[in-house]
Amino acid sequence: MTAVPATVPLSRWQGLGAALGLALSPLVALGFTRFAYALLLPPMQSEFGWSFVAAGALNTSNAIGYLGGALLATWLAQRFGRLPAFTWAMLASALALMATAWPSNFALLLGVRLVGGVATAVAFVLGTSLAASAMPGRAATALAIYFAGSGLGVVLAGTLIPLAQTGGVLDWRLTWLLMGGASLAASALAWQAARKAIGQLTAPAPGPHLPVWGVLYPSLLANLLYGAGYVGYMTFMIALLQRLGFGATLTMVFFALIGGASVLASPLWGRWLGRFKTGRGFALVCVIVAAGTLPALIWPQAWAVIASALIFGASFMAGPAAVSVVAQRLLPATSLTWGLALLTAAFSLGQSIGPLLGGWISDATGSLAAGLWLGPALLLLGAGMSLRQHPGPAPSAS
Repeated sequence: MTAVPATVPLSRWQGLGAALGLALSPLVALGFTRFAYALLLPPMQSEFGWSFVAAGALNTSNAIGYLGGALLATWLAQRFGRLPAFTWAMLASALALMATAWPSNFALLLGVRLVGGVATAVAFVLGTSLAASAMPGRAATALAIYFAGSGLGVVLAGTLIPLAQTGGVLDWRLTWLLMGGASLAASALAWQAARKAIGQLTAPAPGPHLPVWGVLYPSLLANLLYGAGYVGYMTFMIALLQRLGFGATLTMVFFALIGGASVLASPLWGRWLGRFKTGRGFALVCVIVAAGTLPALIWPQAWAVIASALIFGASFMAGPAAVSVVAQRLLPATSLTWGLALLTAAFSLGQSIGPLLGGWISDATGSLAAGLWLGPALLLLGAGMSLRQHPGPAPSAS
């Protein structure tokens, strides 16, 4: 009999190791592939003479690939098995990071970023699905730990890259190569964690496949707005700091605070998000993230930049955790992976729109700050949409 007997108590921290190992997936997918791009954008933009629309297009290409990967993840897991699909996606993500260092042709860079987006999305979706079940009875905590991996990636990229560039040790091409090498090592550790997580799972009981859109449509739309709203801040904020005359030290502190606050706040979010039954938790996260973008836009001073990094950092990765908890609460196991895939696809679609729209506003107005104001507006719209999320049919219903 595969079920755990009711008389055997579950350890409070059972599955913690698996959750920590799986957290290397968002470290690579978001911390390195997505957020480190903001640090490397200024030297790349300077070398190639890109406009802000062109600079945003590379992130959009990655996000489009991410959208496709999210939609393919469930099929790949069913076709090849979750462990092989997850493992090969992690490896492909690492190779795409390394390949970003090679081309000087803009079209080739777009293609590499596209492929990287596909691979990271597959790893991210399957990793999220495994993390949701990694710690029995503590899904919110496990998901918060999982998403904290992106914060760790931001800490590593946000401190080491500016330090190395200030010392003249690394150029942007070598930086991509080193992040790819580190991601290869992360892939091996994530594979071990995935094996452990899959090994302790029991097969889901036969049950209904709920229409995911019918249950989650407010959260899907809210996640689209969230992706479009937060990504402009992460894409163009470093460029804004440089235009305002801040040096490499504040840039390094800015990213270190974002990532550090994310890692430290994740356990608290995990405990708190477990109390929300519908979309109120995600709505609250949207409001706090929007508030976090404002100080640096209103007061272009060092103290405001630090305050912005702390508030934004402590809350921005709680968004994916919060909306994943909603899916885990409202969907049966038979529909959960597909629900998470659609949420990731909506998030990615938003990330595709955000940089292009923000870059267009900045180019049209001649003000980078003008494009950044789009973020808090979209985040507040996302909060309003998330409040419309109500309990769907009970997952155990026939």
